Amino acid sequence: MKKYISFLFVAILGITSLHASPNLTGTWAATVEYNRSFDTYKVTFFDNGRCTVQVSNDNAKQETSGNWSWDGTLFRLNATFRNAKLAYLPNIQWSSVLNFTADNNSFNILGKTATNGSQTRITFFRSDDSFDITFNDKAVPSVFNTLAQNIPPRSRLAIVGITATDPNEATFYINELTVQFVNSKKYTVVDRSNIDAVLTEQNFQMSGYVDDDAFVSIGKFIGAAVVVTGSISGTGSQKRLVIKAIDVLTSEILSMVSVPL
Repeated sequence: MKKYISFLFVAILGITSLHASPNLTGTWAATVEYNRSFDTYKVTFFDNGRCTVQVSNDNAKQETSGNWSWDGTLFRLNATFRNAKLAYLPNIQWSSVLNFTADNNSFNILGKTATNGSQTRITFFRSDDSFDITFNDKAVPSVFNTLAQNIPPRSRLAIVGITATDPNEATFYINELTVQFVNSKKYTVVDRSNIDAVLTEQNFQMSGYVDDDAFVSIGKFIGAAVVVTGSISGTGSQKRLVIKAIDVLTSEILSMVSVPL
């Protein structure tokens, strides 16, 4: 009987370990759009409930320490920036359900990215040494999984373009994302040749900045309900890929993902 109880205990312990919550300790990064620019968040979580938070864009950077907690469902983060360089974000007070993606290399929360702003979906990607992946095998599927959570199934979808200084790099990510959406069999994906024809006809240049309104207009020409767009910006360790899905009818950003390159 004692042997049976010991075996049962070990079995339960093993199952518990297999289903243990992912570990938040480490450094995570996210990029969000605010007032037609991009803010990058870099958060390092420590085991003692403390964290460091850095928020930066092309014009300013601010950094502070704060407190965090996560009980496996509800995530909280509180931090105050002294002499805040970003006037619209003097502090962070997040309280949200936290959802990890399947590979545990990214998670989603709802939080305000401006003190007087509304709740928005923020996707953090692991950006420390433990985030050892290749974009072919894991990162692009992870980007797709995050986007797809808020894109209605059976939508007619167009992956319009990615703005980048290197057109070959942009084409690579467009093709990889197209493969993900087509193989999911959840959407009607507009053929690339039709998109290129509209881009040529409307004389859109993907090498420079193209705003969301222009991408939405392209979507209307193509007859798409959702357009997927993105940009590659920065250099070296600051280089990032930002991808978002936009509702053509309302111009609402349905989902947005940022990953370091």
